[in-house]
Amino acid sequence: MATPRRSYLNNTPGQLHVWQWQGSQSALPTLICLPPVPYGGRFFDSFARAYDGPVWSADLPGYGLSDALADAPTVEGYTDAMTPLLSLTDNPVWLVGFHSGALVAMEMANEYGARVAGVMLVDVPVFSGPDQADLRASLTTPPGYLEQEDPMNGLFKSLVTDRLEQVAYPRALDLFFDFVGAGEGRNAGFHAAATCDAESAARQVEQPALVVATRSSLRDGTLQVAEWLPQATLVERDDITMPAFELGADALATLARDFMA
Repeated sequence: MATPRRSYLNNTPGQLHVWQWQGSQSALPTLICLPPVPYGGRFFDSFARAYDGPVWSADLPGYGLSDALADAPTVEGYTDAMTPLLSLTDNPVWLVGFHSGALVAMEMANEYGARVAGVMLVDVPVFSGPDQADLRASLTTPPGYLEQEDPMNGLFKSLVTDRLEQVAYPRALDLFFDFVGAGEGRNAGFHAAATCDAESAARQVEQPALVVATRSSLRDGTLQVAEWLPQATLVERDDITMPAFELGADALATLARDFMA
């Protein structure tokens, strides 16, 4: 597959930096992939290449090369900012969301139902209950790089060096740059997941939903979301471990093709 093409679309905050993978199987359903905080659209590169059909994604506002939201990030704000992706094709699309991107996928399916054929949700975060305020504060605290001793080397080791047996160096390097690219704003986007009512959003999704629970810390929440969704097909894949969309790219692409056929 050729290197993904990049472009810009206008949205409410300003500009949305878009990634496109054409693939060799143009008859496959078009996927719109919604990345997790703090990554951009190229988070899905390995998955898109494995899927080998038409795939679009974009950098979340405030990450990569997309303009940031004016206010604190919310799922609704991210949904509004990413909505121009739906205009890239005339046919209804499938939404693929991972982690916080799964919450945006559900919201987008609810807001623009006629343009969304269905959703594929992988490892969904569910933050609710009396501890939500404390959790929100802990998730969104800036990394404070100046207060750490040699923070970049530590992150480079965990995100690149320690993964070289699993992820090729050029790919691991791209993900590392995306992870640190927002600087002190790296964690700001977690405010969206920490303020989202996942149950309400899930119960309103009318489209078919493929829910994939991998071996991750979000497993319990993912299983709960599958119960809330009216038309959910749950697939549990303990063989897929972190980083899921790298080590599990082929498996997830196969699940997507089989479910959407």
